[in-house]
Amino acid sequence: AVVSTQSTGVEQAADNTFSTVNYLTMETLGFKSVDIDHAASHLGRCEGLIGLIRSIPFLQSQQTTLIPNTTLAKAGISQTEIIRGENPEKLKDVVHDIASSAHLHAMHCERLIGTLPAAARVGFLPLAPAKLFLERLEKYDFDLSNSRTLVRPPLLYLRLVRRKLVYTFQTNFELAKQSKPRKK
Repeated sequence: AVVSTQSTGVEQAADNTFSTVNYLTMETLGFKSVDIDHAASHLGRCEGLIGLIRSIPFLQSQQTTLIPNTTLAKAGISQTEIIRGENPEKLKDVVHDIASSAHLHAMHCERLIGTLPAAARVGFLPLAPAKLFLERLEKYDFDLSNSRTLVRPPLLYLRLVRRKLVYTFQTNFELAKQSKPRKK
């Protein structure tokens, strides 16, 4: 595992792992461009930061943490306090800080997706569960000890199917517009 003491290091690690999978997914779907890679990079960074948040309870049980020291210092909590489960309010501040960065990447990705061809948007379906997780974190006040924070939402599959149908409709609509003969 990559251990980072700087928050930018965590984002770089996320970019080097999660984003790489997103680039490969998009290439497999037949899409390769700077704009698609840019959106995939933001999605990967979002996914990596969410992975860091989701790892906190497990890593506490293993007596370790991967949270960057700069993030801990900003919240006024030490690695030892995180491992021991002390200062839950400060841990919420840490989670909020990481989630805020993930949310910014999700919003950038979503904005960029709007500029991409509709057919390419299906490769960005993982953004839907990422946004749901961030919404749940906010709803439960960034409290990782609340069991409802880390569970999979029951309607996740329906949301993904709906999103896929929207993307398919947009793709078909774009294709229909392109295939219409021009009027002279």
